[in-house]
Amino acid sequence: MAEQRVADLAPGSPVAGRFLVVRKELRQGGRAGLFLDCTLCDATGRVSAKVWDRAAELNEQFQQGDVVAVRGLAETYRGELQLRLEAVRLVPAESVDRSQFLPRSTKDPALLRRQLTDVTASLENPQLRQLVTAVFSDPELDAHFFTAPGAKSLHHAYIGGLAEHTCEVVELCLCVAQVFPQLDRDLLLAAAILHDLGKLDELSWDTAFDYTDQGLLLGHIVMGEARVRRAMEAIPEFPEDLKLRLSHMLLSHHGTKEYGSPVEPMTAEAIALHHAEDLDAKVNLFLGNINHARDQGRRWTERHFLLNRSFYVGPGDEEA
Repeated sequence: MAEQRVADLAPGSPVAGRFLVVRKELRQGGRAGLFLDCTLCDATGRVSAKVWDRAAELNEQFQQGDVVAVRGLAETYRGELQLRLEAVRLVPAESVDRSQFLPRSTKDPALLRRQLTDVTASLENPQLRQLVTAVFSDPELDAHFFTAPGAKSLHHAYIGGLAEHTCEVVELCLCVAQVFPQLDRDLLLAAAILHDLGKLDELSWDTAFDYTDQGLLLGHIVMGEARVRRAMEAIPEFPEDLKLRLSHMLLSHHGTKEYGSPVEPMTAEAIALHHAEDLDAKVNLFLGNINHARDQGRRWTERHFLLNRSFYVGPGDEEA
């Protein structure tokens, strides 16, 4: 049997394939008293998996971040696709490129880079244009920026997601600047480009999407502002008021302290950036969950833990 991808799986079908272990937990329950609760993924998606037999023994044989070869059966549980695994075997790390099992943006990184370059060139404020150019002149930062995910799981959680999210926020801010010409266009666009730089320090994505120690302890908002502040201070005669306004936008872009911002937006440009960023993240979150449910032939998504509601998918193709 040919190896299957997550996108190929269907309820009632046998499963034989290799997947990356995103999450693994040995839990109490089942006839044997213990079972393995896992989340597996490849470049086409994620799927929940359970091991009911020999769970404690198999738990010692692989870890989160490993690639495993599995055999089992695809079934549904509470309307969601789930794998019942009969066999799990560790695939030696040297024989597989684990990064190939991570989901990826469908957008061309070269086009995203060109978009950011063009917007940067359009900035009339010389200090802001110099700042953004200087930040992306670091080859390591540039390379990481266009491969990093936008988040661990909530939105744009795929390779290239950070650049995709940033470009979408920039596009939204371009529209906002046209509707509200009173705004400082250059400041809004520069902040849109730079607002999530801290994700480069907050997240790791070599074998799976996860938080770094400093990401958990400090968060991307604080680390991103620190990155940009160092770059501003390296530019001679960068206006102090401009530093203050840009730092405020970066620190307040999540909107409320409840969602991680040390301060809440207190300038017109800051509130515009927050809502553009939040709109893009929320729409991407909705579309990802809706597309996942549609692939399984469902009219509604599972209840989302953060937003505390399900999303309407609509009728399937046959019903429509």
